[in-house]
Amino acid sequence: MELIPCQCLQVSCPNLEKLYIDRFNSITALCSHQLPTASFSKLKVLTVTHCGELRNLMSPSVARGLLNLQILWIRECQSMEEVITEEEQQGEEIMTNEPLFFRLQELILHKLPKLWHFFLTKRTLEFPFLREVHILYCPAMKTFVQQGSMSTPSLKRVNYDDEVPVVDLNEWIHQRFNSKEEDGSESEASIE
Repeated sequence: MELIPCQCLQVSCPNLEKLYIDRFNSITALCSHQLPTASFSKLKVLTVTHCGELRNLMSPSVARGLLNLQILWIRECQSMEEVITEEEQQGEEIMTNEPLFFRLQELILHKLPKLWHFFLTKRTLEFPFLREVHILYCPAMKTFVQQGSMSTPSLKRVNYDDEVPVVDLNEWIHQRFNSKEEDGSESEASIE
């Protein structure tokens, strides 16, 4: 079976709540083109695994359309460099006040050896409901939001550690993954 990237067709699954994408090795981007807002408006769970050539997941305009996304897992995508990529409109990011993944509660980034950051933006990203973040085996990761800042007022656990409060996820990543003694693989936990 061959998956055709979203940019080639009009995709609309307004009642879809869970989407699992596994072992599509030939695609480099899932949705890099703007989709109508209602296309995946009820999607709550998105899991992407073993997509070897996938370099990014989607554009900000597609992310804004995932109004109800609560769980995002990305695992073992060897070529992934960033989750959200810049808009394709003359290489400039389209600035808007609309949130990305506003209802996101859980984020897992696992075994992504080329992942540098989640998103490159100059603005503040707000994740008001994000409670758990697990970033494991991502040795190239330097920061969560490149050039911008973020707000995670509900964050309770990072990498299965609920005893150390994390106020600034960018700073936590910088301390954990950019020190000489750690390489982003410090905790295996129960994710495997």
